[in-house]
Amino acid sequence: MALANYGLIYIANIFLARWLSVGDFDDYSVAVSIVTMLSTLATLGLEKYALRAIALLRDREDWQRFRGFWLFALRSISAFSLLLMAILSISLEAFLALRQADVHIAIVVFAGFLPVIAVTLFLVDVIAAHGAQLLSVTIYRLFLPAVYLVLLAGLSLSPVKVSALSAVLCFGGAWTIALVIMWCMAKRLMPAGIKNTMPVMQGKKWLRGSLPLVLNSLLLTVMTSGGVIILEILFPSGIEVGVYAVAAQTGGIISLIGTSTNRYYLPMMAVMIGRSDKQAIRKIMEQRGLAVGGMVLALLVTLIFAGRPILGLFGEHFSGSYHTMLIIASGACFSALFADVPYYLQFMGSHRIVLSLTMVSTAMMVSLSFVLGASFGSVGVATAYMVSVMLLFISLRIVVGLHFRRLGG
Repeated sequence: MALANYGLIYIANIFLARWLSVGDFDDYSVAVSIVTMLSTLATLGLEKYALRAIALLRDREDWQRFRGFWLFALRSISAFSLLLMAILSISLEAFLALRQADVHIAIVVFAGFLPVIAVTLFLVDVIAAHGAQLLSVTIYRLFLPAVYLVLLAGLSLSPVKVSALSAVLCFGGAWTIALVIMWCMAKRLMPAGIKNTMPVMQGKKWLRGSLPLVLNSLLLTVMTSGGVIILEILFPSGIEVGVYAVAAQTGGIISLIGTSTNRYYLPMMAVMIGRSDKQAIRKIMEQRGLAVGGMVLALLVTLIFAGRPILGLFGEHFSGSYHTMLIIASGACFSALFADVPYYLQFMGSHRIVLSLTMVSTAMMVSLSFVLGASFGSVGVATAYMVSVMLLFISLRIVVGLHFRRLGG
C-alpha cells in the first residue's frame, strides 16, 4: 500500500514539477511541508493514542469511555485545528510584511484544509484500531492520492491555469473526499454497544497520554519536513528548495514503510502491554523488524541503481539531486526499522527519555541544517537529517534493549 501511495503521489509531483515554474513548485512544496507539520500538531496526539485507547476499551467492552473518547477527540482536534489555522494565517502575513516578501497565498489556502486533514488522520488510526487496518490503509494510501491525481488531470485539461494555488486546492479537495469516506467507514465499524450510551469523559487523562505522543510526532515531522522550510529561508524561491523536496520525497518512501506497519502492529502491542505479556511484545517487535527490514533493503537497492533515471522524470532541474536522495534514504532506513520503538517506550510510560532524545536530535538537525545548508545547499541539509535520525533511533533502540533486560525477557 505504501509503495502504491508513493507511486501515485510521485506521478502527481512529476506532473507538477513539469507544469509549474520553479517559484510555484517551491511555493507548493513549502505549503505541503508546513501543513504537514501543523497537521501533526493539530491531532494533539489523539490519533496515535487511539491505537492504544480504542483497542483496549474495545477489548474491555467499556463503551461509556469508548464513546467519551470518540467525542472528546473529535471536538478537541477540530477546535485546535481552527486555532492553528488562524495563528498561521496571521503570523505568515506579518512575517511576509516585515520581510517585504511576495505573498504565498498557496500556504494560507492549503492551511484552510487543516481541520479536514487532522480529522482524517485521526479517523485513519481509529479505523485501524477497530482491526480494519487494510481498509484504513487502502483509503489513506490508495484512494486519497488516486483522487488527487484525477483532480490534477482534470485541472490540466481545463482552461484554468495550473499553479501552486490550484494544485493545493486539488489536494485539499482530495482530503475532503477522503474524510467523507473515512467518516462513513468509522461509523459502520462502531460497536453496537455504544449506541444510547452516556459518554464518560476523561479529557485530562487522555491528553496526558496523548501530548507526549504528539510532541514526539511533531519533532519527528520537523526532522522529516523541516529541510524544505529551512532551505526556503536560506535560499528564498531558489532551485535548492525544489531539489531537496524531490530528493526527500524519493528517499522518504522508505520511512513510509515504518508508519504504515505501525498502524498494523501498534494496536496489538497496546493490548499485549495491557495484558503484561512480555514475550508476546518481544515477538511482535521481532516479527515487525524482519518484515520491515526486507522491504527497506529492497527499496534502498532500487534507489541506488535506479535513482538517477527516477529523478530525471522531474526534469533537468532535479536530475542533480541523486546524492541528496541517497543521504536522505540512508537516514530513513533507521526511521523505518525502529519506527515502533518510541511508541513502545511511551506506551510503557517512558515519555521523558523519548522526548528528551527526540528534542536533542531535532535541535541538532535544525542547527546542522542551517550551518551545512548555507555551505552545501540541499546535500548539507540532507546530511544533517541523516546524522540526527541515525543517532536518535539507535539511541532509542539501545534504551529498549536495556528495558527488556530489566524486565527479564
